Amino acid sequence: MLGFALARRAFLAIAFGALAFASTETASADPAAEAFTQHLVDQGVAILRNTGDPGRRAKFRDFINQYADIRATAGFTLGVYKRTAVPAEFEAFVLAFKDYATAVYEARLDQYKGQTLKVVGSEDRKPGDVVVNTIVVDPNAREPLRVGFRVLGGGGNYRFVDVQVEGIWLAVDQRDQFAAFLSQHRGSIPALTAHLQQQAQTIASGGH
Repeated sequence: MLGFALARRAFLAIAFGALAFASTETASADPAAEAFTQHLVDQGVAILRNTGDPGRRAKFRDFINQYADIRATAGFTLGVYKRTAVPAEFEAFVLAFKDYATAVYEARLDQYKGQTLKVVGSEDRKPGDVVVNTIVVDPNAREPLRVGFRVLGGGGNYRFVDVQVEGIWLAVDQRDQFAAFLSQHRGSIPALTAHLQQQAQTIASGGH
């Protein structure tokens, strides 16, 4: 299953304390990006905690649409194959990727909706491109657990484009897996789009 196997392993690793790091504090490179990320994780986890809300899934999808730059991430995951995509193929892929990514985030974040994520610092990659570091506060874990968010933007206007778990960026891993799929399907982006639609439905229904 494209990308989901890594996402499942990575987020379960967080939930069960598999990722430790030596320091819980890092340099503060962009306080505004850090504030955005703290609001991001607080709101996302709050939505998932409200299990009695019949509109929870729709609210989480709206949350992803508001705070994630799905279009940029989708284009990145296509890698060199984006160059060969006709506009209609690319737009269909973006829609399928949005459903797929939302399902993955919901399924994995739900694993630790009872925990708290706390921003501990950030690092500039380049202007307007920041990695914000968070720790998962879990009283049952021996060491603090870390998740990184890649955030683009500035001036109070930010969106996240990738998440790092176990030292692996999920979008980077998805790009590699999508490339493998496309190489086996004659570079057919519609075939990948159909596959992601199927995977999104499977994940949303509780499948693996």
